[in-house]
Amino acid sequence: MRRPRLEAALAGLSLLGFIAVTALVLSGVLPRQDTNAGTVLFTPRSTVGQVAEALSLLTHPLVILTAIIVAAVLSFKQRMRRLAVALTLTAVGIPLQLVIAAAIHRPRPQSHFADSISSYLPGSFPNGHITAVLLGSWVLVTLTRAHRRPQASVLGRILAAFGAVALTGLVQWATGMARPSDLLGGVLLGSAVVNLGLFVGGVETILSGWAHFGLPDKSVDKRAAVILNPTKVADLSLLRRRVEAEVLRAGWEPTHWLETTPQDAGAGAAQRALDEGVDLVMVVGGDGTVRSVCTTLAGTGTAVALVPAGTGNLLARNLAIPLDTDSALRLALSGQTRAIDVVRLHAENENGRTIKESFVVMAGMGLDARIMEDTDDDLKKVIRSGAYAVAAVSNAVPKPFKATVTLDDGPEQEQEIVMALLGNVGTITGGMTLFPQASPDDGQVDLLLASPSRVIDWARLGAQILTGRELEGFTLASARHAVIEAAEPVPFEVDGDTAGKVRRLEVRVEPGVLQVVAPPR
Repeated sequence: MRRPRLEAALAGLSLLGFIAVTALVLSGVLPRQDTNAGTVLFTPRSTVGQVAEALSLLTHPLVILTAIIVAAVLSFKQRMRRLAVALTLTAVGIPLQLVIAAAIHRPRPQSHFADSISSYLPGSFPNGHITAVLLGSWVLVTLTRAHRRPQASVLGRILAAFGAVALTGLVQWATGMARPSDLLGGVLLGSAVVNLGLFVGGVETILSGWAHFGLPDKSVDKRAAVILNPTKVADLSLLRRRVEAEVLRAGWEPTHWLETTPQDAGAGAAQRALDEGVDLVMVVGGDGTVRSVCTTLAGTGTAVALVPAGTGNLLARNLAIPLDTDSALRLALSGQTRAIDVVRLHAENENGRTIKESFVVMAGMGLDARIMEDTDDDLKKVIRSGAYAVAAVSNAVPKPFKATVTLDDGPEQEQEIVMALLGNVGTITGGMTLFPQASPDDGQVDLLLASPSRVIDWARLGAQILTGRELEGFTLASARHAVIEAAEPVPFEVDGDTAGKVRRLEVRVEPGVLQVVAPPR
């Protein structure tokens, strides 16, 4: 969970302060107190005066507004969506200042610099330059943090930002373009907008970021890799900050980041992580990404940690891994590993070609694969696992097929079924427990053969699952090795990913070959 919402409190306090100063200005109290208003320490034609005018041009609100908009657009294109939201809200602060200044219309002090470009801004309260520079300085520091610059660089830019604000205020006051109350109003308005942007955008505040300096008390000689599916991550910038905050707190070395592609679900990234010699691979993605990475890491001794980001998150659910990102990250860096099984699979498709796959959750032939095939991806984004139920309704009366099943060294058994489901764990899509006795480290794969022919049979199956009763009318078994041969090609899926149609399916369990970080049992 993020730190207490300091930014919300600061936004509220800054807004209250701005309202109070505005009330004093409108009442006529503050103008009599601005005794230094209009003071000019140098002339327009002097060298210092020309430098001051140049600085006023560089810090003009419209110049800084343009820079912030460009930063927001670039952040959005880099999938830093929360940061883009925060920057957009920040940009709104500049036109807001112009509207407020025009509404209050406080005359500017008399000054030799009255013909400068600043004089074309509407009114002097709140000061537009100080508001814009404060907003622009915050953007600079926030971008530095978001792009993972070293802490020394962040600290340097924070000091530079404060310096820029102070220098801008000094120039505005020294040239006689602003009263102290104008500058105070600009600072308070800018602070309110900045912290509102932090709060709404979910970006870590600069103030709370200072808490990282000096951490950790000790470091460990370990490095993690993060393999992420970019289609499952709404805000890459936020994820990076969360990961790096936990990595820093745990004293690990900087993280190696890898992304999957449409052509490679994670196997290539996992191999690159192994080549880098990392101690831990964190997987951020759905069940397909998890399967691809886990089966590549099986037998290597390199541990994998799950940061759930998909619709099902089936392996994480079965291992009681938190679905909350921050909790999953903390577990990943401090939890104990558990050795679980991987199921290797050989399938023969309808063209006679052999398909080699592996799974850590489930695989199946028939109805379950057809449901996966018919599930709408866009609907999954809206109602998540409910999309599978919608697809299941459309397949309520499936066509059965004949299959021959062989378990271990047992005899062949022929029967008519609509689905053959193989599970390495007990709970599948939608939170349904089909294999109550299943365990991912028992060296067995569990098998469910279903042959309901009427809707009432499926209703009975659903009731048995929901009440936790032993399934009646369905074949349940477990084995180290299983072969299923169908009389005709039927749809096939592995961990929720459809893989065409197959005639023959052979699976074999490899016990305890994958190390997964998980809570104690």
